[in-house]
Amino acid sequence: MRYGFCHIAIAPLRKENSERSEMISQLIFGDCFKILEQIEDKILIENFDDQYVGWVDQKQTTEISQADYNAYTSTSKQIVTLDQTYISQTNQKTKQRIIYPIYLGSQLIGEKFQLGDILFQILEPKSINKPKTNILSLITIALKYVSAPYLWGGKSLYGIDCSGLTQMCYKQIGVNILRDAKDQITQGEDVLSIEEAEKGDLCFFHNQEGKITHVGIYIGSNLIIHASGQVRIDTIDQKGILPQHSSTYTHHLNKIKRYL
Repeated sequence: MRYGFCHIAIAPLRKENSERSEMISQLIFGDCFKILEQIEDKILIENFDDQYVGWVDQKQTTEISQADYNAYTSTSKQIVTLDQTYISQTNQKTKQRIIYPIYLGSQLIGEKFQLGDILFQILEPKSINKPKTNILSLITIALKYVSAPYLWGGKSLYGIDCSGLTQMCYKQIGVNILRDAKDQITQGEDVLSIEEAEKGDLCFFHNQEGKITHVGIYIGSNLIIHASGQVRIDTIDQKGILPQHSSTYTHHLNKIKRYL
């Protein structure tokens, strides 16, 4: 088995071994993964945090040893809490050093750490913190994404989808949930109605065929934050999402789940 690390800010994860294939998710700086297969310069990977599988360009990742993979994945993480911060990457053999940005939700195992020959160092230590597993932190994080554009497969402030939003917000409080809404709904505990919902619960929605196609975070007072066109806050009731100044439901409520 081979292993890898996402050393750039964002790398697209694709459904098939082609640059033209749809982006189904993204790797964010700090993601570690197993390499399942390689065809030329593309690798099929399984992400450690959520076991999500997809194809990524090998040049957008760094291969690491099993020892580094085991050490990294078993070490508690710190999370980038600012929209953007900077990190340096130094090759210990060639002494080549580059500086580049990474974004909200990226994870590290410290202000400075080494994987193979590469030394990583965050240049603004105050921009990273250990996750705080509480509802207030979750809601505060979710609000940072408001107005981020919708992007199928996206997981960043620069483009995010509905389940990417819920996964990234929970990740930043130290809770790993699955990638897609249809899988996230299999986790957590059932909440019987919107009247019993608490801040931080996930609300799932179905299409006309009954398939789960959408998810958002309940933030209290019959309001939900979700990615639809952009990350937005709308009104929710037992039927579904009813945007302000509208008389038409855009999403139909299927189930509410609690993770904390």
